[in-house]
Amino acid sequence: MDEKRSENNLSGLRYQIDSIDADILALINQRLEIGRKVGEIKKKKGGRILDRSREKKVLAKLSKMNQGPADKELLKYIFNVIITATREIQKPKTISFLGPEASYTHIAALAHFKHSGNFIEQPNLYEIFREVEKRESHFGVVPVENSIEGAVNHTLDLFADFDLHICAEHYEPVSHALLSITGEPEHVEKICSHPQALAQCRTWIKKKFAYADIIETSSTSKAALLASEDKRIAAIASRQAAHIYELQAVESKIEDYSGNITRFLIIGKDMPDQTGNDKTSIMFATSHVPGALFKTLEPVDRAGLNMLKLESRPTRHHDWSYYFFLDIEGHKLDKSVSQTIEEIKKHCLSLKILGSYPVYVKEEA
Repeated sequence: MDEKRSENNLSGLRYQIDSIDADILALINQRLEIGRKVGEIKKKKGGRILDRSREKKVLAKLSKMNQGPADKELLKYIFNVIITATREIQKPKTISFLGPEASYTHIAALAHFKHSGNFIEQPNLYEIFREVEKRESHFGVVPVENSIEGAVNHTLDLFADFDLHICAEHYEPVSHALLSITGEPEHVEKICSHPQALAQCRTWIKKKFAYADIIETSSTSKAALLASEDKRIAAIASRQAAHIYELQAVESKIEDYSGNITRFLIIGKDMPDQTGNDKTSIMFATSHVPGALFKTLEPVDRAGLNMLKLESRPTRHHDWSYYFFLDIEGHKLDKSVSQTIEEIKKHCLSLKILGSYPVYVKEEA
C-alpha cells in the first residue's frame, strides 16, 4: 500500500513538473516575441541591440527577488541564456570561422559566443576577413598567436588589407590527438594537419612516426576530413573532430609542451565601449632609418603604459620596410592612451588603430 501511495505521489509530482515546464516554455516564447518587437522599435529608432546596462539591471533585479532554492549562479546562467536568445531574435549574429567544423577556431567561436548565433565556416583566413568586410558576417574569429609557436603571421598581414576592428579576444586551451579511421598506429603512413599544429607536435612526431609523410592543411578539421576518407592518413586535430568525423584516437595529448594556448581575435566593424579593463592594438610603419622604432616606442614608456605585445611583419610594398603590431593596456578613449597614440603618430609613416577591447578573463566553471 505504501509503495502504491509513493508511486501515486511521484506521478503527481511529475505531472506538476510537466505542467510547469509547459508554462515555462510558453513564457519563454512570449518573452522572445516581445523581445522581437523591442528589436523592431530599436531598429526604427536607430538604437543598438546590445544594451549591457539594461541587462545588468534585469539580472540585479531578479537576484533581489529570488527567494531560492535557485542559487545566484544558476539564476545568472539561466537568464543570461534567455537574454542572449532575446538579443539573437532581435538581430541574429552571423559568425565566420576557419572551417571545416570542429577546427580549433570553430571551438573558440562556439565558446566565445556561447553557441549563440549562425556559425559559417570559411575555407581560409582571407575569406573570413572578406565576409566581415562585406558585412556578410557580423563577426569573424581568427587565430593570432600560440603560446608555443608564436604569431600567426597570415592573420597579422590581413589587417593591413582590410578595414576591420578587433572587437574582443579569446584564449582557448589546445590539446592535440592523432586521429585515424582505425586508431591503429601500424596503418599510419601520412600525418596531416595545420602547420601550427604540426609544429606543436614536432618532437612527438619524430619520436613515434619518423617514417610518415607530413602534409600541411588549411585547418586541423580539414586534416580530420582527409583522414576520414583514407585509413592510411592520420590527422592531428581535436577530440571534438574525432566525434564529428567518426575517427579513433591513435594517441591523445601529443603536443610537445603542456599549457598550449591559442589566442583568437574576434573581428568586426564596431569597437566596444570602455570597460575599465581593456587593451588597445595598433599597427604602424616607420621610416627605415636608425632609431626610428626606438623613437616611436618612447611615448609608451613616458606615459607609463604597459606594452603587452610587439610583432613585426614585412609591408610587402617596399624592401626592408615593416609593419609593427603593438598591444598596450588601456582603451583608446583613455586620455593617457589617446595622447600616447598621437605622440606615436608623429614618428610613423602610417598608423591604424586596430581596436580597443576588453582584456580576456576566463569565466569560472
